[in-house]
Amino acid sequence: MIIRMLRPEESWRSDLVMATAFEGNYNLEKAKEEAAREKTSEELYQQARNRCFGAFTDDEKLLFACVNSRRYPCRFDGGEYLLGGVGGVSTLPPYRRSGAIRSCITASLRDMYEQDFTFSFLYPFSTQFYRKFGFEVGAEAYEWTIPFADMRPRDVGGQMEQIFPGDDMTPLLEVYQKCFANCNLSAIREKYDAGLEKQNLFDQQRYIYLWRNDAGEPRGFMITHKIHTPDGTVLDCNHQFGTQNENGFLFCDAEALNALLFFAKAAFSSDYDTIRFTVPGDISLISLVGENNSAACRAFTNGMLRVVNAARVLQNCRCRGAGSVKIEITDAILPENSGVWKLTFAPGTPNLVGKTEEPADISMPINAFSALICGARGAEDIPWMPDVRVHSADAPFDAVFYKKKCYMMDLF
Repeated sequence: MIIRMLRPEESWRSDLVMATAFEGNYNLEKAKEEAAREKTSEELYQQARNRCFGAFTDDEKLLFACVNSRRYPCRFDGGEYLLGGVGGVSTLPPYRRSGAIRSCITASLRDMYEQDFTFSFLYPFSTQFYRKFGFEVGAEAYEWTIPFADMRPRDVGGQMEQIFPGDDMTPLLEVYQKCFANCNLSAIREKYDAGLEKQNLFDQQRYIYLWRNDAGEPRGFMITHKIHTPDGTVLDCNHQFGTQNENGFLFCDAEALNALLFFAKAAFSSDYDTIRFTVPGDISLISLVGENNSAACRAFTNGMLRVVNAARVLQNCRCRGAGSVKIEITDAILPENSGVWKLTFAPGTPNLVGKTEEPADISMPINAFSALICGARGAEDIPWMPDVRVHSADAPFDAVFYKKKCYMMDLF
């Protein structure tokens, strides 16, 4: 078995593996023709944004497994870092359980470390499977399904406008950037969604509504689609895995949320029974819903995250107050992250970070460290994390590990 990164002109081979594994449609000859036009220089090949690692037979005639990662700039504690979005994890059926995916993921993570990536993220088919590679379940999110009859939004003024195909989509990006400006691991976008600008939304029966406040600033939007269920007709604005940008419901603050819901109730309550949308776990809507007994709220976790470079994260994480913590990290894939790291911090000064021979205050695998340092978990969660061991209860863990906004809305 040979593991290596695919060249752009070989993309048809990984597409073939993914189409077979996921039982999707595939035009082999068309894919080969398109891939043939992707030949590029060695320098561009090494700097490619999409980096697919594959498992080949020893003669390289057959690619039978692949893992794709895509380069994203992301936010973390006020800074900008590189994140590898992992997707397309697939194996041809005759080669499953051969260790090929383990080898591809290992090669991909090694490549991320060497290419100066700091984080990685994926949407799992199995959380236990990806924990073996250092990934951990991300922050919570909540999917709300609220009957229009039970909503009690306020009229906050401003103006609602509809965005049609061909219109300027820049206001959507403005809202997205404001919503996620202080949200760890959120992707930094140049456009809200390039595909959205090219699609025929009318054929898809999808509609975009933007709310501006009294000052004319874009502060919230909803991308809607009608769904018929046994319980009635749903105004679906949900963004989850597979529908991140197909639908949408983003708001910068409580005022914008009220504006969207007030509009939705006024405009659609005669034709729809409920509205459905997703919010990050740090937002509570309990007080906004008039009758909680009939509303439904489903909690789910937002993908899985991983720290690729522990030293860089510790050097740049925001700590509270002053103090020192010695954190023992174990990383079987990237041993550079393993060891006891001493983190010393104080207001207004850079973090001091280095490996030490001193006894650790706390020990954990890289996946637990990833969830804690990114803010998906906090110090109060440590007693409920089975792989974390506390050696010094007096260490200021809550100054380093505390809940933060942490949410990814991009699909890889």
